[in-house]
Amino acid sequence: MARTVGLPIDPPQRNVNSRLALETGELIREIGGDDSSGAFHHAVSRAFFAQRADISRAETIIPLAEAYGATAAQVEDSWKERRFASRVDDFVEAAVRAGVNGVPAMAWQNRIAVVGMRPPDELVSLLRQ
Repeated sequence: MARTVGLPIDPPQRNVNSRLALETGELIREIGGDDSSGAFHHAVSRAFFAQRADISRAETIIPLAEAYGATAAQVEDSWKERRFASRVDDFVEAAVRAGVNGVPAMAWQNRIAVVGMRPPDELVSLLRQ
């Protein structure tokens, strides 16, 4: 599906733990707001899916976070303190309740989540419902 819609993808042969990347996204949200956090998550996804980067490693996540206004020290401190762990836990719990059981996943308030790659016209149709 990615190739069909023109997305460059070269998925890794194994998954990695993205937990610290998710927590870092919350740090970025705190620093720069929702748009910055969304852009950070996009950069992390591109690194993982298109460049086979190990997003569980500090040397991958910190430079991405720095591009969105966080310092290495802020990222490392937030990880040590697990400052955003409960926020990510809440998001994961909400995702499970919404029916998310894979990636990619998209959800809108008060609606069932859409899981998996979908053709663009199908996504547009779902948004219009």
